Amino acid sequence: MINFTDIIKGKFLEEFSAISISEALVSIGLCFLLSLFIVYIYRTTYAGVNYSHSFAGCLMMLSMVTTVVILVISSNVVLSLGMVGALSIVRFRTAVKEATDTAFLFWAIATGIICGAGYVTISILVTVLLGILFALVYHMGKRSKRDCYLLVVRYTGEGYVEDHLEGLRGYKLKNKTIGKAGTEIVAEVRLSQSELKTLEDLRAATGVSELSVMASVSGSAL
Repeated sequence: MINFTDIIKGKFLEEFSAISISEALVSIGLCFLLSLFIVYIYRTTYAGVNYSHSFAGCLMMLSMVTTVVILVISSNVVLSLGMVGALSIVRFRTAVKEATDTAFLFWAIATGIICGAGYVTISILVTVLLGILFALVYHMGKRSKRDCYLLVVRYTGEGYVEDHLEGLRGYKLKNKTIGKAGTEIVAEVRLSQSELKTLEDLRAATGVSELSVMASVSGSAL
């Protein structure tokens, strides 16, 4: 007579012994620390409009879940093939608003894979190196670039106002509306903080009734 209890117990012990608990705990703990570092880099270099705490938490969970998955499938070839087939039919429909968010998603997944595979030294070196390089590139770009703004100007008459706008750095006309009450121009410009003061001369120009400056989302990327 078949003893199902012994079969289940034997199967459990077989699978339990296939994975070293100490190595699994080290991999998961290391992945947790490295994911904290990734979230720190993400928070300090974020240049978007609204910082999302949920996305930062998602980076940590994604990295750790990936580590657990790699730990499990690395001990069973059949299970690994089934996992590949299962993941191939998954479709993620959440839109990624920032281009850098996609890079952080891949970074978190790659860190989870390396930690799950047991490459402790490589995972530490690669994660720290990528974090340092990304921070350096971000801060170098932040110092060298001019911020992107949307400039809205309402005025009456022609001549000086449009000539002054076209002389601004990175000037790109987005919209121009001509009505009975006057003309409205929406343009994209790239200016430093000191160059923003030159807009006061434009505001003081004859015929300018209103001038608005707004930060442009498209200019927030590296």
